[in-house]
Amino acid sequence: MIGSGSWATAIVKILLEEEDRKVNWWVRSDDVRDSLQRQGRNPRHLPGVRLDNSRLNISGDLAQVVADSDYLFLVTPSAYIADVLEQLPRSAYKGKKIISAIKGVLPKRRTSVSIYLENTMKVKRNDICVISGPTHAEEAGRGMPTFLTMASNSPTLAIEVEQMMRCPYLHTTHTTDILAVERVGLTKNIYAIAAGICQGLGYGDNLNAVMVSAAMRELTNLIRVYPSVNRNIADNCYLGDLMVTCWSHHSRNRRMGEMLAKGEKLDDIFAKMGTIPEGYFSAHNLHELSLMIGRNDDMPIVEAVYRILYEEADPKTEIDFLIDNVF
Repeated sequence: MIGSGSWATAIVKILLEEEDRKVNWWVRSDDVRDSLQRQGRNPRHLPGVRLDNSRLNISGDLAQVVADSDYLFLVTPSAYIADVLEQLPRSAYKGKKIISAIKGVLPKRRTSVSIYLENTMKVKRNDICVISGPTHAEEAGRGMPTFLTMASNSPTLAIEVEQMMRCPYLHTTHTTDILAVERVGLTKNIYAIAAGICQGLGYGDNLNAVMVSAAMRELTNLIRVYPSVNRNIADNCYLGDLMVTCWSHHSRNRRMGEMLAKGEKLDDIFAKMGTIPEGYFSAHNLHELSLMIGRNDDMPIVEAVYRILYEEADPKTEIDFLIDNVF
């Protein structure tokens, strides 16, 4: 396990549901590492979740954790994953099966995690798997019904990961539609910001339903560039992942949107949240990508969120424009 946030902690809990399994866990922070080693608890994320620390090999030595593991789960913010992985030579990842649970793109590289792993880190395509929701770490950590889709160009690897993570409260499926699943993971956070803005403006459930419907149409157009024989846009990894992020009170991106609608500044929001939600980076990267390929007119919701985040546009003005011209 590479990462120690809420989702990393929840995935470790899921993996430890298999009684004989041990997990090697790279944790950067000294205090988090100490708490996990002594108490089996992450003091910063999901502190109520108790982990069996007798089956955890917790270390601040990334090279050792990678060397000792056959499967590497990447669960860090997309903005930092390159800095983490590139501490080691590419040869360190040769022959490893890499599972990405990262939502978003690498900001400076404008690429998804799977493409970065393949093109930059030289990981074989069939050794990469992407985990998608709909799920929130808070609910998985409590053992509530949780739903995951494993996406990989290798059906064999997707099934391996599916079987590895299966437990009484986890329900899984798999697909080869890896690039579209990653694109949903990128865009859903932008739409969640828009949903939060609508909620923060006090516009009610009717508008939120219409906004999510419009977002689904916009998203469908975006992922059509990735041909697939088994894609059903109503499946969990597409519609389900979008809905849970837009509507759940657990969603950091939705919460950021609510705070923006109430006039709070980005720096204050980030300070209060203790993190920068993925949708902030995603909006910038998707805006730039859409300009490069001439598709920005096809993404009015994404563009509205971009203007609010990066051009200090008024949230109410942007949402009212969408109501009158898009929804």
